[in-house]
Amino acid sequence: MASPKTVWYLSILLVFCCSLEKQDCLETPNVTSEESPTDGSQVPSREKREVTANLSEKILISPISSVLTITEINITTAILSEKIGEVELDITNIPAELIDVLKASVKYLTYPILISSVLNITEINITTACYQNSIGFQCRCEDQYGWSCDQCSSYGSCDDIIDGKICGCVNAVPSNGQFCQPITNLTACPSPTTPAVPSNISGRIIEIELDMTNISVTLVDVLKASVNGLTYPILISNVLNVTDVNFTTACYPNSTCRCEDQYGWSCDQCLSYGSCDSIADDSCGCIKAIPPDGPFCQPIPDLTACPTPSPIPAILSEKIGEVELDITNIPAELIDVLKASVKYLTYPILISSVLNITEINITTACYQNSIGFQCRCEDQYGWSCDQCSSYGSCDDIIDGKICGCVNAVPSNGPFCQPIPDLTACPTQSPIPVSTTKQTTASSTTPTTPSSTTSIPTTKQSTASSTTPTTPSVNTLNLQFTMDITFNSTFNDENNAMFKDVDQTIRDVYKRNMRGFISAKLNRFKSGSVISDFTVMTTIVDNEEIAKAKDDIVSTIGGKYKIRFTCLNNTIFGNGQVNEIVVANCKSDEVGYKTAICQENGTFSVRENNCVLKEIENLFLLSQTLVGTDLPGFLERLRNSTFNLLDRIVASPATISIIVDILKNVANVSRSTPINKPLMTNFLETAGVLTSNGAKASWDVLNTNLTKNENSVFLGTFETISNFLTNDFFDIETPSIILNKTSVNNSVNNSFNLNSSVLIDIPASEASFNSITIITFDSLNNVLPARNSSSLNDSVNSINGKVVLVKVNGTIKNVTFSFAVLNETLGNPQCVFWNFSLFGGLGGWDDNGCELQSDEDRTVTCHCNHLTSYSILMSPFIPDAFRAALDFITYIGVGISMGCLVVCLIIEILVWNAVTGNNTSYMRHVSIVNIALSLLIADIWFIIGAAISEYDQKNVPACSAATFFIHFFYLALFFWMLVSGLLLLYRTVMVFSHMSKPAMLAFSFFLGYGAPIIIAVITIAVTAPVKEYIRDNDGVCWLNWTESMALLAFVIPALTIVVINLLILIVVLYKMLTRGVGDVTQPDERNAVVVIARCLAILTPFFGTTWGLGVGTMTNPENLGIHIVFAIFNSLQGLFILVFGTLLDKKIREALTGMSQVSSNRTRTTNATTSSTSGLGFFRIRRRNIFNISAAPTYSTTGASETFINT
Repeated sequence: MASPKTVWYLSILLVFCCSLEKQDCLETPNVTSEESPTDGSQVPSREKREVTANLSEKILISPISSVLTITEINITTAILSEKIGEVELDITNIPAELIDVLKASVKYLTYPILISSVLNITEINITTACYQNSIGFQCRCEDQYGWSCDQCSSYGSCDDIIDGKICGCVNAVPSNGQFCQPITNLTACPSPTTPAVPSNISGRIIEIELDMTNISVTLVDVLKASVNGLTYPILISNVLNVTDVNFTTACYPNSTCRCEDQYGWSCDQCLSYGSCDSIADDSCGCIKAIPPDGPFCQPIPDLTACPTPSPIPAILSEKIGEVELDITNIPAELIDVLKASVKYLTYPILISSVLNITEINITTACYQNSIGFQCRCEDQYGWSCDQCSSYGSCDDIIDGKICGCVNAVPSNGPFCQPIPDLTACPTQSPIPVSTTKQTTASSTTPTTPSSTTSIPTTKQSTASSTTPTTPSVNTLNLQFTMDITFNSTFNDENNAMFKDVDQTIRDVYKRNMRGFISAKLNRFKSGSVISDFTVMTTIVDNEEIAKAKDDIVSTIGGKYKIRFTCLNNTIFGNGQVNEIVVANCKSDEVGYKTAICQENGTFSVRENNCVLKEIENLFLLSQTLVGTDLPGFLERLRNSTFNLLDRIVASPATISIIVDILKNVANVSRSTPINKPLMTNFLETAGVLTSNGAKASWDVLNTNLTKNENSVFLGTFETISNFLTNDFFDIETPSIILNKTSVNNSVNNSFNLNSSVLIDIPASEASFNSITIITFDSLNNVLPARNSSSLNDSVNSINGKVVLVKVNGTIKNVTFSFAVLNETLGNPQCVFWNFSLFGGLGGWDDNGCELQSDEDRTVTCHCNHLTSYSILMSPFIPDAFRAALDFITYIGVGISMGCLVVCLIIEILVWNAVTGNNTSYMRHVSIVNIALSLLIADIWFIIGAAISEYDQKNVPACSAATFFIHFFYLALFFWMLVSGLLLLYRTVMVFSHMSKPAMLAFSFFLGYGAPIIIAVITIAVTAPVKEYIRDNDGVCWLNWTESMALLAFVIPALTIVVINLLILIVVLYKMLTRGVGDVTQPDERNAVVVIARCLAILTPFFGTTWGLGVGTMTNPENLGIHIVFAIFNSLQGLFILVFGTLLDKKIREALTGMSQVSSNRTRTTNATTSSTSGLGFFRIRRRNIFNISAAPTYSTTGASETFINT
């Protein structure tokens, strides 16, 4: 690729030459191209014509750029007044396309070209091209040129010798340096003759102005040294010598012009423009302007006293010169540089004593599309309305007279004109766009025949105010990490390391980045040492940034321990840990991709915006698409998507662009009816995006809740189906089926779409005569299953084909029957896609639709409007397993409730016998409330299950059931916490005593106060937005998918489980280190042991049970979790009865004692001591306990045991 500087030189040369194309000419240099060998050897120059010449001087010039070098200029003398100049170009690394552009540019120049008043260029011809092959070189002649027979014989001909005197190719580079000669000049080998030299001698001074704005000071110094080192005279021709070359004047961007040594400005110029040094002897060395009449500094001896100032010559006429450049293969960045260069030129530019360039403006840019060209105007320029009408406008016509873009290159050649110069159209007579486009595309011949892009017009007019866009400045914030210890003194700008790193950054990025402006180290940060720095550039190239980063490491990496963790990745290169790297896409893609370097040495891709160039080009075309372009455009779009199918479906960014293209096509259909061929291409293109291979890409797109590509995609079908032609037709593609047909208004209409969807429309509703139905086989790959109550629904699935129905009328009664796709799903919902849900994201909504039946693997829905429909279904348990699960659940809950009732009865019977101290009392208060809470919760569980059985859920009743279930299950866990805290209190704080009322108050506040607060807050927050109870499966329980209200139960319950386990660990530690007797009062030992045992069993059991309960919410299709949860849930009451009541030795003793008392009272005849009430038992028991020595009927062993258990 040619360097920017090379192309800039060529551009200025073309502007220079074409601006002079009307001048008279005298002499012509011949330019010859040549390919240089790859090994660096030089190819000698050759003459263009057969002219007797003597080599008098060779001037070697330094390289102009890295890829373009003038290796030698041969200057010869000849008898004739015509001089043939030969130029040899090294084009080793220049692309063939650029060589073709050079040839075409030379071919179409207008001659003569004025160089000076006595020197013209009359012709430029390319004669010879030398190529390297496996054994050396072959030099071939261009058309109308050939090698003489002696050269053909000497070096060997590589084609036939014609007429015994010429050939077109020789097998070497001629050692005498000659080039191919015109065929008409070739004769039998002649003997060279020396022409005579005329004796007429005259002198002339030629002034040349060079624009050195972007040329480095070093190159200017080299040029000066080269001129100063020349040997004079230099022979130009037999009548023309160069006797002296001097640098006289240097002008700077601040509009000052300084003279070189021995030169000065005359005093009238010093006075007219202002001297920037002192005026001495009628002259000065610097003035404050560039003289518009163009004279340069003069030799000081030639300067005389100030004459009367002469006025500046008036402009006699103004000429607008237009220049067309072929920029097909020139990068966009280089075009920006060219625009900026033109903008910052200083005007006027002197061409000759009577010709100035007063202004250069870029007006027009032409681009090729699929059917021809589009020509767009730059700012402040436009096309007249007759051109907009004739060639077709690709944007809006403004003020009825102009547009900014036309769909062809105008055949008459005018470019965009200044907007103020454009007037209203005299007559509106547009030519059909399609005809005009094809005519101009095939017949238009720009100045350069191979041109596919036509830009700028050079305009010599001061009326224009166009300001071309300058290259934008980009600021890059970058950093790298040094593995050294941070010290705040590093941030001192006078610190040696700060200076070293700052200078290195500046040097490295300057030599690696083309658009470099500046680089600066901002600071060091801790974290090892992180260097933050800023780079400003006009060109952001990720490869250059990566190269500069590698250069930093190679330059100072060893010194400051800068190391890469991620190495040699083929896409992202090298990187440090947590460094975000931006990489270019593949050569046939546009965009970028980013990745972060991980500690394991690999890159993790974070973003991939790469889009296939072909698709990007189609998108650009679609933005200016008109109806007549649709056939060709849709055909190309369809072919491109099929040819690039595998890469498209794997690229979310490319899919997103194609969706935008389809949207633009649908918008065009509003003004252009869509026929069957157009719709076929549209459906086949869209079908690629719905394929199974695209599902992963759509999943990525659907996770971005700031974009709605899925809704836009479906919306294109909603739009385009409204603008089909009046024909009735069927289209069947692999993924999408379209049927447009008529409707019979007298009978019911049924439409059976591949036995997957059946649509019934009653005759009473058929107030229209046509219906369009589009059926999607795999739109479930595109549309997420979110419904109106859940933005992130992970439970439901689209379980039927999606069908879009459009009629040319209204309808309020339609029935759909969908064949289910997955028979393992249940709970069907009849839904349509609502584009306005979730702030425009879109989602499934059931408003206006209701389920009629679900049988024989067919779901029937009734709706009162038309749009895009389908069914949502969620995972369910097969009926056989569900019946078994229901059986386990209800039987288990019944058993649990029975156990809880028994537990409460026992507590009532033995209450007075087992609550002799505060610890025992509070333990039994806790166990009674635990049992009571679980019993009431189970009752509400059964009520909620009964409510859920109804097809139409009673929301208020279900919400009430959910509230009480939530409250009492929380109370169960908080009373477990009360037991745990009681255990901790009696174990750790042995000699601390809290009164019974205080303990009761605290326990009831914690046991019921905390649950009621949580339950009320939960329903208050979620019920108003209808996210309190579950919607998707009909169960009366806290919502999970939308509001996650279930966490209001899960978090407190599992937190209490953890706290109680920690309490058990503390208590166990105390008991093992000091014994039970040391950590409790003697009369409370049994209560402490029972509490500890109860917590040790019930806490893990309840935690496991409700952990499984959460599992049934998050993974509802897992049958195993449901069964295990049902079993554990049914055993809760049994475990409380066994471990909270029956395993308590005091309760067993009390029950045993009650049994013995009842037996004794049966045998006695003393009626006064008999009592059948529980209270009597408690009184007898109390008397027996306190009068144990006076009870001869009780055994000593039993009395002793009773005493210990008290």
